[in-house]
Amino acid sequence: MTSVCFVVPSWHYWTNPLKLQPMWEMYYATVCQAHFDRDDARVVIEDLRGHAADSLSEAVSDVGEHDVYAYWIMKTGDSVEIANIVSLIRDRHPAGKHVAGGTHVDMLPEECANVFDAIIVGPGENSFKQIVEDTRSGRLEKVYEQPYREVPFTDTPFPDRSLLPVDRVVNPLLFEQYGGVPATSLYFSRGCVYKCAFCVYNVPSYLQVRSREMMRDEIQYLKDGYGVKGLNFRDEVAIHPNAKISTTMFEVLGEADIVWRGQTTTVATYEQLKQARDSGCLELSIGVETVDDQVMQIIDKAWQTESQIRSFMENAKKLGIRIKMCLIFGLPGEPPDIVERSIRFIEETEPDYISLSGFCPVPGSPIFNNPEQYGIKFIDRDWAKHAHLLYRFSDEEEVGLPFEYEAETQWGKAFSREQIKENIRQTQRWLETREMVY
Repeated sequence: MTSVCFVVPSWHYWTNPLKLQPMWEMYYATVCQAHFDRDDARVVIEDLRGHAADSLSEAVSDVGEHDVYAYWIMKTGDSVEIANIVSLIRDRHPAGKHVAGGTHVDMLPEECANVFDAIIVGPGENSFKQIVEDTRSGRLEKVYEQPYREVPFTDTPFPDRSLLPVDRVVNPLLFEQYGGVPATSLYFSRGCVYKCAFCVYNVPSYLQVRSREMMRDEIQYLKDGYGVKGLNFRDEVAIHPNAKISTTMFEVLGEADIVWRGQTTTVATYEQLKQARDSGCLELSIGVETVDDQVMQIIDKAWQTESQIRSFMENAKKLGIRIKMCLIFGLPGEPPDIVERSIRFIEETEPDYISLSGFCPVPGSPIFNNPEQYGIKFIDRDWAKHAHLLYRFSDEEEVGLPFEYEAETQWGKAFSREQIKENIRQTQRWLETREMVY
């Protein structure tokens, strides 16, 4: 029997790492579990969430011996810890093969190939199955690559949540602002249709949408098996730009009699927002990113205008949908008064919550690949410093902003790293006093 272990890193950068669920590890563990006879392969998830960074060695020492150790690296900031985990496990169980995929691997395949015995470029559904087969036969290849278009997400089996303990799958924290109903995360689509210069999560570069049957079956499974009453959508764009497709989702959710929240764009129409509210939507996060038109142009998000943002928010308010506005400080071309203008915009539009991040030039993004075009003179390649969450709940959260601008750029004088940090710290404290951060 072949033993396969999907390893989830600590997620130490979250205040509560158990609030969200390791969706892709669960997806691909489920795919492998469904494909192989239970007498042929044993599939488990080793969940290290909640362990402090300084206790990682102790936590990894409890990981058992397996033939294949699998990782899915969405965030570059996780890559250093995962490399350490690989090293620690190899010391204890040298025969095991370590394989990895995910956005970070897609963007830096050569670097990742030096860490892992095999890497996956593209989706993992078929590649993980093939890796298990090849490990058995002793023919493991270095790179497994497949285009997303060959692997539609439509009928990928939904995650078997029994791979994790119940308290690591369902919790009241996802809807803490709404009475704390038992809730969990899920995806109804994969990919993104937009091409923002700071982002790499448009993989694939279109939306692969679940079938109506799969949507309905997964919700019923979660309600019957786990008593779930709230759903946190992790889709990049929860409300599909195509009204016909979004209507299918709203119909399924409406039939389920469940509440939900997710992330979407300001492209969503009043009619779509009304359908969303009628189907149980309580809150939507929107990527406003910046209140400056020039910066919006620089980051290739010119399709989003101030009037569009204001209209979206007015519509949401009329319908009783709460809004979390996502902003990024430190983007190229920011004006000297970005803090004051951002606060003024918040006061005028009155979102319910704000998520303020520090800009991080993610490997593989247009800005990372062409830093000179954006006035950046230095990007730190110590991936442990790549984070975007600064000063949310205390002045101790300082990891992030792994870059420095030229003093003068084509758009004028740029903020220094220290100035960006202070802008974030100052604004986070302003938001905190107004209870707009969670």
